[in-house]
Amino acid sequence: MQIETLRAQVRGIVLAAGEPGWELALETLLWNGRKPARRPAAIVRAADVEDVRHAVRYAAANGLTVSPRGAGHNWSGAAQQAGVVIDLAGLDEIRVDAAAMTAEVGPGATNRALVAALEPHGLGFPVGHCGSVPMSGYLLGGGIGWNAGRWGVACMRVESVEVVTADGALLTASAERNADLFWAARGAGPLFFGVVVGYRLRLAPAPRAIRTGVWTWPLEAHEDVAAWMQATMAWAPASVEFTAKFCAAPPPLALVSAKVVMAIATVFEDAAEAGDAILARIGAAAPAGALEAQVGLPTPIPALYDLIDAGFPRGRRMAVDAMWSDAAPSALFGAIARGVARAPDAECFGLGVVRSPLAPVPPAGAAAFSMIGPVFGALYAMWRDPSGDAAGRAWVRGVAREAAPAVKGVYVGEADLAAPGRLAQAWTPEALSRLAALRARHDPRNRFRREFAEPGCEETAAA
Repeated sequence: MQIETLRAQVRGIVLAAGEPGWELALETLLWNGRKPARRPAAIVRAADVEDVRHAVRYAAANGLTVSPRGAGHNWSGAAQQAGVVIDLAGLDEIRVDAAAMTAEVGPGATNRALVAALEPHGLGFPVGHCGSVPMSGYLLGGGIGWNAGRWGVACMRVESVEVVTADGALLTASAERNADLFWAARGAGPLFFGVVVGYRLRLAPAPRAIRTGVWTWPLEAHEDVAAWMQATMAWAPASVEFTAKFCAAPPPLALVSAKVVMAIATVFEDAAEAGDAILARIGAAAPAGALEAQVGLPTPIPALYDLIDAGFPRGRRMAVDAMWSDAAPSALFGAIARGVARAPDAECFGLGVVRSPLAPVPPAGAAAFSMIGPVFGALYAMWRDPSGDAAGRAWVRGVAREAAPAVKGVYVGEADLAAPGRLAQAWTPEALSRLAALRARHDPRNRFRREFAEPGCEETAAA
């Protein structure tokens, strides 16, 4: 099949290598400013589901791989492969059935857009922590979102998916129909062997009062902060989300301490009084010596997005890794804190989360999503100059090696998938084995193969 035939078939836009607009399309394809060296042969900006089917069939007819792209908001370059990139950003419809408490959502719909669509109905969903991330990669990777302590992992609230398979067929998958596809779509991430073009989500009543407290210490207090967070989450209700941020101090605190650890407790309740009471109890047990404390801040999810999205500017060069741990928080937090102390750029930071022991956990074997722990840690290297690429990547991997004794696995949505052996750590051995068997059955020609090599990096992870 010729590319002109594909152009005649689709309602959207088809771009081939070397055509006018090609370089700009490549530049904006990925949100990360650090692009992989590989370049696709064509980009199809789908206008509807039929465009996706035509693009998959074109790739099959020409022996090319297929790479779905939601918003390019990924760290590993999974959305830019050497074959055909199918841009799903235009499939961003959201239809809410308030009576049934469900939503039909396109893969290009962002977290922020979903929140805005649900708010008039008083409904919620465990949307991701970055507002600009779309449903596509977020739900395929599992989805650890806001209010996960009560609502659980986001993919477990997916009731069905619409999938374009490797031969261009369109199938509905749920627990009752095409159950293998449904199992894989909930957590397979970049190992999924199809293009999800629609989700049916199960919703919940939204909390009416979201309150946040922020306490800040010099970075050297990280052990005391970790112990306090661990003790807090042992008694706190499931409505509490507790995160530590290890970073350069914001002004004017930088005059006191160059690097800090900020403990951020967000409480999802229906009454502000209840949230404030929980925050007061948390704060009463906080370690001494805080440089600053702000407690009882009203933080609806759009406000949280405004704060968080500002910390992830589009186009910044980035390297990231994310880990699960069963050890005491101090083990993983300590490695992250020591890493931030020696970070090559002031924009580099780390996160540590102590999850609620009351949070719903996917039953064993229920979904491809199978790697999770009570403690989460993530490293974010950010810099502006391409000359900093080697140092940024080396920093992330060096801190990850130091943290390794406390790590049980990685979170595929943010893991350093180009690092040797890292991809396999995103699932249990049983889930990974089942994924391999399903991929061989549903995608025998490996159309959805992924390469995770980085620019200037010799090692390659392939799947």
